Amino acid sequence: MATSDLPAPGRLAYLDNLRSFVIFLVVVMHSNVTYSGFGGWYYKEGNPDHLDTVSKLLFGLYGSFTQAWFMGILFFVAAYFAARSLERHGPGKFVRERLFRLGVPLLIYMFVIHPFIVYFLMNYNNVQSFGLISFYGRYLASLSWVGSTGPLWFAEALLLFCLPYALWRALRPAVPRTTEAPGTLTVVLVIAVTGLTAFGIRLFMSVGESVANLQFPYFASYIALFLFGLHAGERRWLDRLPEKVGLRWFTVVLAAGIPLWGVLMVTGGALQGRMDFNGGLNWPAFAYAFWEAFVAIGFTLGLVVFFRRFVAGSGRVSHLLAENSFSIFTFHAPVLISLSLVLREWAAPLLLKHVVVAPLAFGVTLALSFLVLRRIPGLRTVLK
Repeated sequence: MATSDLPAPGRLAYLDNLRSFVIFLVVVMHSNVTYSGFGGWYYKEGNPDHLDTVSKLLFGLYGSFTQAWFMGILFFVAAYFAARSLERHGPGKFVRERLFRLGVPLLIYMFVIHPFIVYFLMNYNNVQSFGLISFYGRYLASLSWVGSTGPLWFAEALLLFCLPYALWRALRPAVPRTTEAPGTLTVVLVIAVTGLTAFGIRLFMSVGESVANLQFPYFASYIALFLFGLHAGERRWLDRLPEKVGLRWFTVVLAAGIPLWGVLMVTGGALQGRMDFNGGLNWPAFAYAFWEAFVAIGFTLGLVVFFRRFVAGSGRVSHLLAENSFSIFTFHAPVLISLSLVLREWAAPLLLKHVVVAPLAFGVTLALSFLVLRRIPGLRTVLK
């Protein structure tokens, strides 16, 4: 995810475009949570129990379908570039670069952005009554900052994935070679193992639960796609993935994934308020885990080829988005929350507010990044 991994102009621009698109969806996702009440976020204006049927369906479909793959594809792309970076620089330099590019933004979020949101924007539990210095001292002493990673949980998880990979390659160096992309049978096997692993995790920890802001019930697909990305980087098969195969996965997941989600929600009792599919020893949880793995793996391969075929251009707009993507990812939370608070008295349907606020928050954060944040010398180095 670190933007030092960005390819040179004209090379793999489709991956830059794909990453920029997914980061836009991250902002939309957090707006979705804001106005639906589904999931966890700093500020929630919506309540699932008070949504009309159409809003509940649209919010729920976007949240479930997108959650199944959008963060996984970021792990896949990051792992692809990580494998190439380690090959070029060696394990030692690779680790130092990861610690800087991922660790510093993570620390900025935990010790600057999150406290800013809690104190100045949300005033949780009337913390402003303590005074800023007292609040910050309590924040540090309580160790609550450990889990105060917000969206930067991704940087933390990616760092936790990269360090063992570097150690493994220090002990057992890879032999660079070019191979064909994994066949359909291999992909189906990965989907099956991923689904079974997710189901096993959710026997002990349901979807929505987390440890220090790391939602382990989703980690089966994250790890699978990270390993898949490493394999693609080391074996150089990403550009060799047949267009016909990739577009078939793209079509199948869209054509079957969304209807299957509807069937699972109806037959699993979601419309009656039952949440069995979130975990436990029951058939909805089993089916949902495999549905999620199917969407995560299949749509990742499909979108990579789709962008390679149809969204591979590299112009001013795409370059601007790519250059600012990690900055948007890191700083969009306070922008989105501020806009939501400013517009909370607007008496409009929640779905309409979401449609207005999500792209507005993305655009404002992009402007903030381009005009201010990435022009600050020290910060520019971190967000480079």
